[in-house]
Amino acid sequence: MAATTETRTDRLTLLGVLVRQRRVSLGHTQLQGAKACGLSNQTYWNVEHGRPVSVTTYAKVEQGYEMPAGACLAVLDGSDSITLLDGTELISGAQVQRPSLGEQAEDVRAAVNTAARLTVPGITLGQADAMTEKVIEELQKRGILPAGSA
Repeated sequence: MAATTETRTDRLTLLGVLVRQRRVSLGHTQLQGAKACGLSNQTYWNVEHGRPVSVTTYAKVEQGYEMPAGACLAVLDGSDSITLLDGTELISGAQVQRPSLGEQAEDVRAAVNTAARLTVPGITLGQADAMTEKVIEELQKRGILPAGSA
């Protein structure tokens, strides 16, 4: 029985860490975080400090911080991270931000262009650029990159 209480306390603490991380990444103070989530200062403090609160409170945190519905309860049930609606992932001690699809297209373009110049001796810049554009087009046809992300 004591192990269950310890586990629940650990999960509440982790959730508080992730919520605090999100607040800090947005540049909010605790008071601003409470306001963004539509909570009293004390209730918000309870969330960040691993104190149990209501399901309704967790829903307000999720809405205020652009988390998917149920993200807080998922952490309490064993998840170690929260993936935000924009694709950013909150992990205890870190935040992984996914590049936008436009940034991904630029990264693919740069990688293909570099690979072409390194592996095909004598390729002209125009040929490398043409190959790069064909790769981007093919990735768009396959749905890996959105159309128009070039």
